[in-house]
Amino acid sequence: MSRPPLILISASTEKKGVEFSDVSTSLSERYDRSVVAAGGLPLILPCTTDRQLIAECVRRGDGLLLTGGDDVNTRLYTGRLPPGLARTVGPHDPARDLRELLLIEETFRQCKPLLAICRGHQLLNVALGGTLLVDISTQIPGSIRHDRSDKKAPSSMKRN
Repeated sequence: MSRPPLILISASTEKKGVEFSDVSTSLSERYDRSVVAAGGLPLILPCTTDRQLIAECVRRGDGLLLTGGDDVNTRLYTGRLPPGLARTVGPHDPARDLRELLLIEETFRQCKPLLAICRGHQLLNVALGGTLLVDISTQIPGSIRHDRSDKKAPSSMKRN
């Protein structure tokens, strides 16, 4: 039997963690449980922007999963926002944006598989030169509601 693929997972950070009240890694257990359910071995990546460390992590991994989370910094894909639109933007983490942009670059350089979910998909789009709408409901009147918290995970994914 061959070994399960090692899937690198990029996490969010929290400004004040529980243990030491410092910047801490934050990741929903749904991501690692989903990787395991698909036959993979999840590994949460360190929160670093060190290019050499990122390259080594990607080299050892079999694929990368970019997760959801806070908004992507609008400065990465658009110019100055009108005040009304700027108020719709949630918090962002410039260090995470940079880390994940470096991860995307390195993953492509090493020709490894990449799966991006929600925020990760948006950042991948930006990394490849795409643009984003800052706030769909504000910028496209009559658009459907895209934030469907009630549809995030089936009950089978919930912890017993």
